[in-house]
Amino acid sequence: MVVSYRNIAHSICLRCVALSMIVLSLLLAGCAPEIDPERTLEEGGTYAAWMAGISDATPLAGVSVPGAHDAGTATIRAWPQWTKTQELTVAELWNCGVRAFDLRPAYVNGGMGVYHDKYSAGVSFPEVLTTLLKALDRNPSEFAVMLIRHEVEADDDTPAWSGAMRDILSAHAGRLAGYHAGITVGELRGKILVLSRNRYDGGPFGGYIAGWYSGTDLTRQQAATIEDGAGKITPLWVQDYYDPEGADDKWKAVRAMLDATAGAGPGPLVINHTSAYFGNLPNYRKNANAINAAAAEYIRKNHRPAGIVMMDFAGAETSRGVSVYGAELVRALVENNR
Repeated sequence: MVVSYRNIAHSICLRCVALSMIVLSLLLAGCAPEIDPERTLEEGGTYAAWMAGISDATPLAGVSVPGAHDAGTATIRAWPQWTKTQELTVAELWNCGVRAFDLRPAYVNGGMGVYHDKYSAGVSFPEVLTTLLKALDRNPSEFAVMLIRHEVEADDDTPAWSGAMRDILSAHAGRLAGYHAGITVGELRGKILVLSRNRYDGGPFGGYIAGWYSGTDLTRQQAATIEDGAGKITPLWVQDYYDPEGADDKWKAVRAMLDATAGAGPGPLVINHTSAYFGNLPNYRKNANAINAAAAEYIRKNHRPAGIVMMDFAGAETSRGVSVYGAELVRALVENNR
């Protein structure tokens, strides 16, 4: 048998080119290729399964979790573009390490879609659920937190929302985690924890949030609650100061909650938003440029649990030519667990 070394070399070259194209496409999407999850992104790793190294006994409140505010908006095509707070799809956010997803479902034309205000993201709520469940099937060491709020601006607060949400969630009940105080990573692995700011028929499948506050008073931020399936009420801390006077004003609120979270130890669940807007028009990029970068630096210097941190442009370095530091903040949060 005659072996053609030229053909072998050509075949190897073609494979190298194909692999290079795959790597390039993943990098352009904001993520590195999926290899060893114990390596940092700078070392060529990925965060598709970064929770594998966390002990089962770790409480959820003791994990630093990267989150995406208005997670479904990468696919919004509507004008004005202020409705778009993310550059990456839900699947891409997952691969970059995001594990908390803020979604705004509305019941329109007989289906539950994802919206921001009255604008459709072009993706349905069941499709997002399926995307996350498939990601969990591939990475059973992980879990996801889903924060939902009825986007009443899109469906005129229709009462049909409640029953439709029950039907959608009940179809996946076996994959949804029931919330309780002190819930651990081991109890959450392979599941989605659904925390809803609105009640729906037959719920909650995870927990109901009450007392959500959007101002600067830390005491009121620490007065929110989660109601579990047994009706038990547990504390929740929420910082969601979304319309500050400027970057300094917002950063004070973010930092105050980070400091309070560190001082509390693994106690109440914390949801801390770096997302906000200020200026003549809702300008999420301007805020992300200042706050995502500041939060990443602060978290790296203060190695302690940061809670669930919800951000705009998660996993993205830039958005429409503006540095938004979403990839940097995700990396800082993931590495904060190591």
